Amino acid sequence: MDMAQLATRTGIPVRRLRYAWDHRVLPGLSSEIAGQGIPRTFDDFEGFGIALAAQLLDSGLTRKLVAACLDVACSRPVRSPPKTDPPLLHAYRATASELLIGDGRYLQIRAARRLGIVNGIDTGWMPLTLEFVLPADYVPAVLVRVDLDRLVKSVRDDQSERR
Repeated sequence: MDMAQLATRTGIPVRRLRYAWDHRVLPGLSSEIAGQGIPRTFDDFEGFGIALAAQLLDSGLTRKLVAACLDVACSRPVRSPPKTDPPLLHAYRATASELLIGDGRYLQIRAARRLGIVNGIDTGWMPLTLEFVLPADYVPAVLVRVDLDRLVKSVRDDQSERR
């Protein structure tokens, strides 16, 4: 898929998607430059991450906060088996999922089980940086909730229902 296809599928303007790509908000994107006039291509999961980053930025979150959230969401959980998928990939494969940001300091991903493909997960609150220590009884005062389902469906299938 390329930026134009992703924009068509998601309804997010190409310039917003390019901003997320160009500023490397999503970890792990290829640093190769395709060359002038050659479309950048990526798989559906990378497209989902780029679209998610663009939506978070468009909602008013800072680039630093979005990058921190996606870095944690795309990292393999600490003390997990070596082949454990990152939480965001779990959410992408699930039947229903959400990403929560608490007070701009913590991240939580919840995903329902998808039969035969993935078990449900709830990461619990995870600090976005080492400077944030999670209180034992943490309840966010400010909560940003992203329903990932519609975005997942639009990225996977260009015939899906739009926003």
